[in-house]
Amino acid sequence: MCNFNIKCQTSDGSCKCSQVISSPEIIKPIPVPFTATADITFYGTLFRIITQQNEMIKAIAEQTKFALEKITTIAESTCQTINPTSSQGEEVTTSSQLHKIICGEEIQHSFSLQVISEMPNPAYKERAFSLLLQIVDTKGNKAVLPENLNFKVMLFTMESPPKLMKINTSGDKIMKGTIEAQGNSTLFFRKIAVKEVTSHFRNGCFFLVVATKDVDYVKPLIVENFVVKARKINNEATAMRKKIKIDEGEGLEI
Repeated sequence: MCNFNIKCQTSDGSCKCSQVISSPEIIKPIPVPFTATADITFYGTLFRIITQQNEMIKAIAEQTKFALEKITTIAESTCQTINPTSSQGEEVTTSSQLHKIICGEEIQHSFSLQVISEMPNPAYKERAFSLLLQIVDTKGNKAVLPENLNFKVMLFTMESPPKLMKINTSGDKIMKGTIEAQGNSTLFFRKIAVKEVTSHFRNGCFFLVVATKDVDYVKPLIVENFVVKARKINNEATAMRKKIKIDEGEGLEI
């Protein structure tokens, strides 16, 4: 039997089993077929799609981060605006305190202002109303001053300290119409309209003040709890339709 192959029957060494063992055949890897044009196009397209998706994901992440930062900023500014006017236990200004702020301490007034027209209760945003006042003495009798004085209508918040309202939340003047008048006995402020609702402010109301800076002997008029609500569009439209029907019916013969 051969020493290199147990199945070989040759015992004298004349077989070729030793040559086969000493130089075994090397197994070579089989190459994977590759078509240049088709596969390059496919892999290139796939690479571009992946690249575009990565760019889109990056852009979405940046937009989401920017939106979150914007929301956080708005939320913080809203809290800073709302908290001072809505927190319980915060002090509010009274009419006597506002009087001291406008006129100072221990001012003696010889005259005051008296409302002789109907005050709107409540007033409505952008809806005009007129205000007629007269000057009276300490006994409530109508008085005539020796000179004409300039008077102005103002709005103050009820927070402490109060703020003189000049613009609304949109940045426009908070009032329009005749908010300044001159007189020595009777004052007429025509078509005053407030361009802001009071629900956005402390206690949901304002101080309406009429005062003069010319002299100290005329006590300012301070109206507490002056409320301005949003306009009732539906009611105004109904009233307008009724007025139009009445006007049209005046020309009909019965």
